[in-house]
Amino acid sequence: MPIKKLAIGVGIALVVLIAAVWWLFFWGDTPEAVDVDAANTQLDVDLATASDNAPATAPEAFDGDINATWVVDDEIGEFDFETASGSFAGFRVDEELTIGEVVAVGRTGGVSGTVTIEGGRLTGTDITVDMGSITSNDTRREFPIRRAVMADEFPTATFVLTTPVDLPVGLADGETATVDAAGDLTVAGTTNEATFTIEALVRDDGFGVITGSATITWEDFGVTPPSAPIVVSIDDSGIIEFQLIVAKG
Repeated sequence: MPIKKLAIGVGIALVVLIAAVWWLFFWGDTPEAVDVDAANTQLDVDLATASDNAPATAPEAFDGDINATWVVDDEIGEFDFETASGSFAGFRVDEELTIGEVVAVGRTGGVSGTVTIEGGRLTGTDITVDMGSITSNDTRREFPIRRAVMADEFPTATFVLTTPVDLPVGLADGETATVDAAGDLTVAGTTNEATFTIEALVRDDGFGVITGSATITWEDFGVTPPSAPIVVSIDDSGIIEFQLIVAKG
């Protein structure tokens, strides 16, 4: 083998090796997918912490009536990947690296909006996500992620319900409700219909806990997932997920 080709081959191998080691040591733990029971448990922790320090504004105790406009709370919990506390939204996508398979996750606590229930039906959602504040379990991804979703040009993503959804009667009695909710999801300035599988519960203290997830295809929104030399492939589809702590407005 000519020395030049050998040198090039060795150089490429070293670059991949260095990238692999870097990725291995600096890749953060992958947070679990959203789960309403886990979110409810974490809310207990957050409320206890708030009571010990600076008491958060608490809603009135639940009166048994779920019909209201529920507002996303921005006081309880401080979002991070370790605890997944408070309200947040983001995505998950499977990647194949030269060192194995991983799940890339991006999330932000910059979530606001309302959820409306009338006559025992979910009749409206108006959820807005700050795309410019997305963080990742690998901090090196954060700028490429924001660039991929064109956060400078389209700083927010939204989900607006388009079809009312009947809610189980047991939701008002403390049971967890699971429903599918279809609506318009807007990401990077492009709107497509998406159906979220939603789990929700209402607590005696007046807080509501809602989680949801939907599978989307990146190309449908004009999004090209960011890559790196160590990345072999990225799934064409990913999961959009959210966790909301809400209270009656």
